[in-house]
Amino acid sequence: MTRTFASRALPLAVGALFWLGVSSCLSSCQKRGTGDTAESSQSSDSADVSAPVVVDSTGEFDSIANPAATPGGTYTTWSEAFPKSLNMWLDYNSFSAEVMSYLYENLVSLHSTKDKPVGVLAKSWEISKDGKTFTFHLDPRARWSDGQPVTARDVQFYYDVIMNPSNMTPIFRVDLKRFSRPEIVDSFTVRVTATQTHWENFWTAAGLMAFPAHAWEGKDFNQLNFDFSVVSGPYAVEEIKKERYVSLRRRADWWGRTKRYNQHKYNFGHIKYRFMEDRNKALEAFQKGEFDVYPVYTASIWAEQTDFDQIKKGWVSKHRIYNREPMGFQGFAINLREPIFQDVRVREALCYLLDRGLMNDKLMFNQYFLLNSYYPDLYPENRNPDAPFFEYNPEKARKLLADAGWKSGSDGVLVKDGQRFEITLPTASTDLRHYNVYLEDLKQVGISAKIEQLSQSTLSKRVDNHDFDLYWSAWGAGRLRDPEAMWQSATADQVASNNYPGVKDPLIDSLIEAQKTEMDLGKRNELLERLDKRLNEIVPYVLLWEADNSRLLYWNKFGTPKYILDKFDREDCIITYWFVDPAKEKALAEAQANNQSLPVDTGDVKYQE
Repeated sequence: MTRTFASRALPLAVGALFWLGVSSCLSSCQKRGTGDTAESSQSSDSADVSAPVVVDSTGEFDSIANPAATPGGTYTTWSEAFPKSLNMWLDYNSFSAEVMSYLYENLVSLHSTKDKPVGVLAKSWEISKDGKTFTFHLDPRARWSDGQPVTARDVQFYYDVIMNPSNMTPIFRVDLKRFSRPEIVDSFTVRVTATQTHWENFWTAAGLMAFPAHAWEGKDFNQLNFDFSVVSGPYAVEEIKKERYVSLRRRADWWGRTKRYNQHKYNFGHIKYRFMEDRNKALEAFQKGEFDVYPVYTASIWAEQTDFDQIKKGWVSKHRIYNREPMGFQGFAINLREPIFQDVRVREALCYLLDRGLMNDKLMFNQYFLLNSYYPDLYPENRNPDAPFFEYNPEKARKLLADAGWKSGSDGVLVKDGQRFEITLPTASTDLRHYNVYLEDLKQVGISAKIEQLSQSTLSKRVDNHDFDLYWSAWGAGRLRDPEAMWQSATADQVASNNYPGVKDPLIDSLIEAQKTEMDLGKRNELLERLDKRLNEIVPYVLLWEADNSRLLYWNKFGTPKYILDKFDREDCIITYWFVDPAKEKALAEAQANNQSLPVDTGDVKYQE
């Protein structure tokens, strides 16, 4: 489930894997095949919204959901790059994770406003006194879309698939390796036992999902990419046109629709994700009404291109939204596996050569704060007081490179031990302004640098196999932070791990081990601050910047939660909580037909408890 250059097609931190939409860090695939079109075979899963629902008499309503919500309508949204796979376990990116979260469900989720569990597939659970064994009782009403019951075997099958070393699922094995194979107590009861003490044990066990064993057993999981004919969640795949769009349809017979916590949610009858990598063209398409929502990830677009006529007439709403979203980071991952980057002075020089202040001022209209932390929201004003800030300083960079043994060659390129300082920055972005500024400064000190533009799928494969020098990535942050998958030495050389730079550091490993058994959140955060200090010492990233708000444009026809988004998410929550408001839709259509204005809807929105 973070964003100047990161869109839904780019990765999030594994800490953010857990609570995306109705599910967590776990969802998946379907029948074999990767053709241009894949249509669901669920004849009963129509988008009918008129069927009556008998709501449970007990349970809690979700306070974020709008009681005025009405089901129906189509929501068309924009995504940048078509993923190489919709199977998020094979290609973890925030777009695929979002889609999967509406198709598959985990045992328990995290409450929308409180740090407490809410049952999804599980209706109840018990925890042993030692905190290592968790017994989950599945809701006997839970059904797959083909009518088969969701059983304990499906939960066990999920574990088997993820832990199979032949499957490309390494980042999901990081947490699950602490658990024995789930035990089937009976058809609707599964017992999960941890092999070691860890503060996150319950949440990891609760985050187990169900895979349809009756449909997937015997199939090659690594080939399950785009077909999803058996699902348990509120939506089903309707159609896929590769490189063009992915559409979902609302399941009127979704078993979870009677639960109180799900009322007034998952309202859209159809959801269509259209792909367009050029953000400016996507904005033009939005203005024509081809998209319903346009999240603004680019500061220049927000500052210079969001004063158009449809906003002035009140047809399009424009908001900056501030909530309690956990804050991640972004930057250029430095591939520490490469000999050229072994000396920390070289890595520091790369930081001093990035003119972040200029970029923020000239390219991003000072809409961001510059980072000096991998966990910025742990500190006042998002600034680590004990970490270097790396102000732009080419002279200091030159000295560091010289001290590290790099000398200018006959053509001006730095050389050491016969090796030229040559690096490549791969990217799938079409906006290269920031890259070009950085390249010029790198070249000024003798570093031969070039940009390599790739498709998103090719770039993902390259990064999975550690085939890059510097790679710009943006990481989200989860409400439950566990640094293991991103920073532990054991993950450094795994294919497709989240440890992009390949960090191997004994002190970091010891801090990760210490936080595993620390149950107090405040003390865990203190350990994260120590880990942050060490990361700033070894410099695995050239840190960039972050935003503390979400920028959103949308056509003025939707009903939303009180503060537009929910407490902890960005636009990812729209499908969960928004709905087409018939009165607004009618008013918008009439205003457009008569070229009349509606009340202007702009300004900052701040979440209030």
